[in-house]
Amino acid sequence: MAFGDIGGVVTELVITCKTPDSGSVNIAKGDAVSLAGPYTVCNDADAESPVLGEALAGSTANGAAIPVKVRGVSVFDYEGETPPTVNGLAGIVAAESSGKVKAPASGNGAGINLKVDTVAGQVHVLL
Repeated sequence: MAFGDIGGVVTELVITCKTPDSGSVNIAKGDAVSLAGPYTVCNDADAESPVLGEALAGSTANGAAIPVKVRGVSVFDYEGETPPTVNGLAGIVAAESSGKVKAPASGNGAGINLKVDTVAGQVHVLL
């Protein structure tokens, strides 16, 4: 699969997870998700929570199976005054808005940022 401005082969790893068994669920395709339990993901994690991957399908049901990309390149919407950094080390963490990411307040976060599009408010991350 070609990807990005230059193109090339990208290897991806997708695992099947599930939504929480109780509570509100509103995961959209493309949302950044975090672990909420064993193989259980949510998109409303606390700010600075580690990002596990990208939801490849949406769900509003409790206990539903959901495919999650945990390796490969994902494009996430980001928020915050400081955009994520592209330096070969820095990654992302969960933001306060569900499904979005931000630059970590400290440390490197998850993945490696490959490109930041400040106009679109998106960051390309190698998970």
